[in-house]
Amino acid sequence: MNIVPAPSDTRPHGARLLRERAAQDGLAPLYGREAEQAALVHLVTRLAAGQAGVTVLHGVPGSGRSKLLRRGVAFARAVGVQVLTALGSAPSAHTPYAFVAQLRPRASASAAARTAPYGEGSVADRCRALLAAAHRPTLLALDDVHWADAESVQVIGALLRRLGSAPLGVLMTVTGTRGEFPDRCAALVDQAAFCQDGGGPLLELGPLGAAEVRSLFGAAGLPEPAGPRDPWWEHAVRISRGNPWLLRRTLDELRREPGEMTPGQLRKAFAEGIETARSELAAQTVARLDEAPLTLLRGLMVCRGLVPVDRVAALVGLGAPDVPGALRALRAYGLIDHGDPPRPALTERAASVLAGLSGATRARLRADAARWAQRCDAAEEDVAALLLSTEPLGDPWVASVLRRAARLRLVQGRPAEAAALLERALREPLAGAERAEVLLEAAEAYAVTAPEAAQVRIAELMSGPPPGARLRAATTDLVLARGEPVFESTGPVLSYDDDNARPAFPAFLDGGERTQDLLRWAKGAAPDDVAAADRAAGARCRGAEGPAHRGGPAGPRRARHGGRRTVADLAHGPLPAPADTCPNAADPGFDPTALAAEAWRQAMVGHDAAAVREMGLRVLGAPLDGPLYPRFAAVSVLSLADAHSAARDALDATLAEAGKRASPTVVARGLMLRARLNLRAGDPDTAARDLAACRALAPLHAWHPSRLTALRAAQIRVLIARERFADADRLASVELPPCAEECSAWTELLYSRAQLMLCRGRPGQALAEAEECGRRLTARNWRNPALLAWRSLAALAHLGCGDEERAAELFAEELRLAERWGTDSALAWTELRRGLASPAPQAARLTERALRRLGHSPAARRFAQALVTRETAGLHPPPRADTASAVRRFGDPARAT
Repeated sequence: MNIVPAPSDTRPHGARLLRERAAQDGLAPLYGREAEQAALVHLVTRLAAGQAGVTVLHGVPGSGRSKLLRRGVAFARAVGVQVLTALGSAPSAHTPYAFVAQLRPRASASAAARTAPYGEGSVADRCRALLAAAHRPTLLALDDVHWADAESVQVIGALLRRLGSAPLGVLMTVTGTRGEFPDRCAALVDQAAFCQDGGGPLLELGPLGAAEVRSLFGAAGLPEPAGPRDPWWEHAVRISRGNPWLLRRTLDELRREPGEMTPGQLRKAFAEGIETARSELAAQTVARLDEAPLTLLRGLMVCRGLVPVDRVAALVGLGAPDVPGALRALRAYGLIDHGDPPRPALTERAASVLAGLSGATRARLRADAARWAQRCDAAEEDVAALLLSTEPLGDPWVASVLRRAARLRLVQGRPAEAAALLERALREPLAGAERAEVLLEAAEAYAVTAPEAAQVRIAELMSGPPPGARLRAATTDLVLARGEPVFESTGPVLSYDDDNARPAFPAFLDGGERTQDLLRWAKGAAPDDVAAADRAAGARCRGAEGPAHRGGPAGPRRARHGGRRTVADLAHGPLPAPADTCPNAADPGFDPTALAAEAWRQAMVGHDAAAVREMGLRVLGAPLDGPLYPRFAAVSVLSLADAHSAARDALDATLAEAGKRASPTVVARGLMLRARLNLRAGDPDTAARDLAACRALAPLHAWHPSRLTALRAAQIRVLIARERFADADRLASVELPPCAEECSAWTELLYSRAQLMLCRGRPGQALAEAEECGRRLTARNWRNPALLAWRSLAALAHLGCGDEERAAELFAEELRLAERWGTDSALAWTELRRGLASPAPQAARLTERALRRLGHSPAARRFAQALVTRETAGLHPPPRADTASAVRRFGDPARAT
């Protein structure tokens, strides 16, 4: 670009005075065009002094060429220069002399000029007439010369050759960038560039910068969506490409929006408005293209820049001689980039340019382009994007490319795009085993975006030919990780009737598939054979079992109050006897699923932590190539049995395996479990990071209600542990799906709410939540206080309400159950709550013993002290001196978190 600098002061008019007089025309201010305006001032001041000159303004559509030309016209009129204007248009581009016929002087011009033959004559005659009109300094303002007819272009070229014979200045605008111009005006631009011994400047109008975009926001009267140094302004430049037309159009639309928007809403509306304006500008530009450039653009849009230009031209039927001119035109209009092969600059929303292609032609073009790109070894992501819009090709490489691209999208956190690619792969003719794999991958992608679609794909997979063991294991993990795990639920919480005390298993899949059917399908055996094997494994593991554990009619009595049991009805049932024998992991018939389920059941009823710990370790000794959900259950029971180190190590290994299987749903399940383990270990900060990573794996609307409820409960407990009670209150008030109340995780949410209400000094509300939690747990026969110590929590609430007798009963009952389970952590929480809540003489002894039971980890002791101190803060006056000294001996609760 050759720009002649403007002098600091010109006679008789200084540049500053010239701008002030031109501003009186009422034109909008131009941002980021200071150098260009200086060049125009230089042009018109020289012209006013009788020196001819030429300046060419060029840029992509929307860059502000016409606005700058009007500014040059205002400069010229401000210094008394005569101005003749002409505007090119697509309809008149083929009418001879239609463009230069607009260059007529005003009525005040000389008689010789008025009688000149403007409407007829040859190129030389029209050139002489225009030179005669320049009897005084005259500026020819030629807008959109690229739409001038061929004869008019010849006239303008003849004027440029005779430029020194009259005080004539030429200011013209053409579309073009980086030296590319449409054929009809390319020679004219070259001629102008070398006028006056190389002194004719070509001014390319580039994109605006962040400062100019911010100024446009201020000029539009809109609030600034970001601070002056915020990187969002650079982002606004990128998405708008600094195009003034796009920016002004979008800001004008935003000014019409009713009401005030927050900065976040304004940024979002700006991005959406830019996309809409870009589509509109592209449609306007494409509508003016000649046939050859439009045909080539359609082919390039379909092929996405993956196929050489000559091949694209052959596919769309464009002759080889027309290709160079079509490329120059498309580059000049900014519709393609300067790559080889070029890529279209239009977005997907501007794909209306393909409307001229028939469906058959488009399908054939896409198929040929996909095959060509594959043969040319193009990037797989690009080939996969091209395959999305093709019909089934039947080539063996298609499904592989789509699956690899989908796996990459899933790792990048773009599950919706991964699902679209896998759906396209399913349209190919696939063999049975490969189709089953693609169905599972599609279900995995849908699990975090559209759970209903995931169920459809899983049902299709299970209804087809039986897949291999690895695929069955992965499918089972996906289903159980999405919904209510088989180890944690036996069905709807309180769906008991008088005839059958065992509730039904919940349905997960369409067509009535239930969890038991899923487990039988996962084992790859006939349902009857699997049922018999389950009964045998259960007999070996359970040994002598009480009727309450079996859940039969001989279990705890059922209340007649609306078919629901009360806590009093179910609080004192018999516990099962210890397990006698369990299968060894080395046995050929060893089934980690059955063993994990039995370990979970015994952990829930709170019987013999040592035996449960042994079963959990045996489950974790199984190979990692099977289902992962038994390992999650084993980790849970090991944590309840105080085997925290083994549980954490096994969970890390299981999470690594889930990551290798590219299963975000299973990973989310493991992260939530790890957050619980960290919270039990007294590390709420790490637990908060685990929950944040879990949330980042999928949008909340795609979560299964049971998993969403468990996440909400864990988040509330972490916020309580970090003493962020206001945030916990807000989170607890967020409504959950109605079906969430039927899942087992609802008990965790009730417990979290009760704990929150107690810490906030609301014992009445805490009591209601804790008793509902206990009623639901007891209805499931889940009595282990290591899971949720609801009895001691309810006892604290009873003390706050003045019922010391009922509080003592609940403390005694939980202590008995904790001793039956036999872990220090379960006993510690009961004794710590009882000790800090009671001013009795034994309070100091209970508190000291509880703190000793929490082990050698200062973090776990401080965590428990601080939390229970907060729970009991409003129940009674400050503790006695002996109790306070016992607490201080193990650390100050006030500095726990």
